[in-house]
Amino acid sequence: MELVLGATITLVILGMIFGVGLAIASDKFAVKVDPRIDSINEILPGANCGACGQPGCSGFAQAVVEGKALVTGCTVGQNEVAELTASIMGVKFEGRERAVAVVMCHARGIKNKFVYHGVKDCRAAHIVGGGFFGCDYGCLGLGTCVEACKFEAMYMGKDNLPRVIEERCTACGKCAAVCPRKLISIVPTSKMVHVRCKSLDKGAVAKKICQDSCIACKQCEKICPYDAIHVQNNLAVIDYPKCTSCGKCVEVCPNHTIINFARERSLAKHTLTV
Repeated sequence: MELVLGATITLVILGMIFGVGLAIASDKFAVKVDPRIDSINEILPGANCGACGQPGCSGFAQAVVEGKALVTGCTVGQNEVAELTASIMGVKFEGRERAVAVVMCHARGIKNKFVYHGVKDCRAAHIVGGGFFGCDYGCLGLGTCVEACKFEAMYMGKDNLPRVIEERCTACGKCAAVCPRKLISIVPTSKMVHVRCKSLDKGAVAKKICQDSCIACKQCEKICPYDAIHVQNNLAVIDYPKCTSCGKCVEVCPNHTIINFARERSLAKHTLTV
């Protein structure tokens, strides 16, 4: 009996010692979590799209608190989330202009080089012989960008070209990232003029392949009063910070390669309502 009692007392004492030790260790080695992380995480949209460059919304919240990400990093949340995040971090926030994805290709009447029977994915098709499409720079039309969009902001048009639903687009850049031919750009919504071509072929060659291609005639470059467009490697390129969307280049483009996107947006909205 005395032996059992002694053992019990010993176990109780050891338990108390271990308990105190664990309590001290727990307090000493505890990982302190900044409450701002939870506060920021609560206001995020929860899309976990990774557009911010972080592993999900919680990862973004932690990165902001640690100074590894900007308060404006959440493209999905736009200015509303950025402003709230800045408030939590105690920093000043200046509104930024909303951006949208734009498909820089409107190729028409182009014949395929061969019949493709592979995986319905632009990246896979691009590997096979440089792609089946007649233009080596144009859209393959398999809808990989549409599949990549988590916000249902894109759809394939009847011409096999992707269309962007601007009202739903969060400018996350996922569509641009999966396009093997880099045909999708993220640009400010105020910019209405775009060169819808990526061909680097010389004018005569490009014209034979696509009636909408840039032929590097430099008419746009000559007429622009703001020095906002230049022909580089046989392709007209817009310097968006300089561009005022005046539309003068649109008027002189012989192949209608440069377009006023205001009209395109109007047509897109009309398509969705009919």
